[in-house]
This record gives sequence, C-alpha cells and structure tokens, in this order.
Amino acid sequence: QRPDWEVGSIYHWGGFKDLYDGRFVDHDAHGRTEEETAALAVDYIKTEKPAFLFVHFDNVDHVGHADGHGTPHYYEAVETADRLIGDIRRAVNEAGIADDTVILVTSDHGGVGKGHGGETLAELEIPWILYGAGVRPNAHLDLPISTFDTAATVAWLLGVDAPYAWLGRPIRSAMAGEAAPVQTYRT
Repeated sequence: QRPDWEVGSIYHWGGFKDLYDGRFVDHDAHGRTEEETAALAVDYIKTEKPAFLFVHFDNVDHVGHADGHGTPHYYEAVETADRLIGDIRRAVNEAGIADDTVILVTSDHGGVGKGHGGETLAELEIPWILYGAGVRPNAHLDLPISTFDTAATVAWLLGVDAPYAWLGRPIRSAMAGEAAPVQTYRT
C-alpha cells in the first residue's frame, strides 16, 4: 500500500526469509547470532530510519525446545533478548525517530517442557508488549489478545488497510485516547 516506505526484515532464524514475499521488503538481512541480528537492526535503523522493521531473535525459542521452557537457561535467553531490544530502542532514539515509533515485542507461542502446541495456558499465552509513541503509559490490558491481533494492530498503527482475510483485530485500547472495547470477558 505504501511502496515509498522503507521496509526491513532482519532475523536470526534463517527460515523467516521463506515466510514472506521478499518483493515487498527493501532490506532483508539474516544475522548468524542474536547479537549480530541486533547489530544489523541498529545499523539499519540509524542509516535508513525505516517506516516498518521486523526483527526476530530466535534464542528464547531455541532454548525452550532444547533445554525446556522456564529453565534457568531459558530465562538467561530472555534476559539477552531484553538487552538486545534495549539496544534497538536506543538506536530508535539516536536515529531521532522515537516520536514516530512504536515497538511491539511478542512471541508466537509459549511452552511446556521442551514443546508446545497443546491447549494449556502456558503454551497459548504469550507476551504482548507495546512501547513508544502514543502508547498508553503503564497500561495493563486485561482483554484477550490473539497472535492474529499483532499484524492487525501493526497495520492499524501504520494507517494501512488490513486484508479482508485476516482474522485479527487491532488492539486500539493499548493507545492513549482509545476506548476499551465493550465486553464482559476479561483475562
């Protein structure tokens, strides 16, 4: 919808390149490590100031499958991802685009033991964190959020139309000035 926008994808897991149509990405980079992935993202943010950037860190998922979700090694991987997200946030500030940027941190699944795919809350619940321009400060959303809602929220924040086939809905109440949905179900 916006061919004039600079759009990037930087990822640690090489398989991400096969999950989207590369014709719609101006910058496509694969880091061999999470640290290299973060460095690629920091450099790209500072030089290109993209309108949209997807960054993927794989080690939390990898450690969850190799050593187990909720293990000490798993939480070490979470701490590393948190530090690298901090590097990206600083790059956004240094690039001078913080007033126009929202950072969304999420996961595709939770886990139990070394697996996932079941119906337990530990497997279904994921972090979903928004930070930046226009985000309601210190808000805790007590409504159900689906992984499908991530793309719908990003499209809404960017002011582009979501494809009709999408199942998700934008989580508008995360933003300052937006009303919470009328509903009785809370998480």
